[in-house]
Amino acid sequence: MKILARIRESLAVGIWQHTPHCTEILRLASRSLEQPLSFRTRLKMRLHFLICVWCKRYDKQLKFLHRAGSHADHQAETLSGRGLSAAARQRLVHNLKTVDMKKL
Repeated sequence: MKILARIRESLAVGIWQHTPHCTEILRLASRSLEQPLSFRTRLKMRLHFLICVWCKRYDKQLKFLHRAGSHADHQAETLSGRGLSAAARQRLVHNLKTVDMKKL
């Protein structure tokens, strides 16, 4: 068991020494949305993701937001005419005026 743990540790240290640091990975993740990265750069990013779950999560969230943002433009066109009814707007204004700020 100690040998396996030592191999894992050595592998993690080797990956850490040969891949960009987190700040560079975050910059590259953002850049990858605008232009294709080289194979070598993508490989280094993937290796970094093996040892850094935070960068992996950031990359995943960034890609999600990028996809959601592109769909939001389309959705905004279809929803632009919608809004609150007059009655709903009046109820909202009335509730905001009568709320007791001390209870919040």
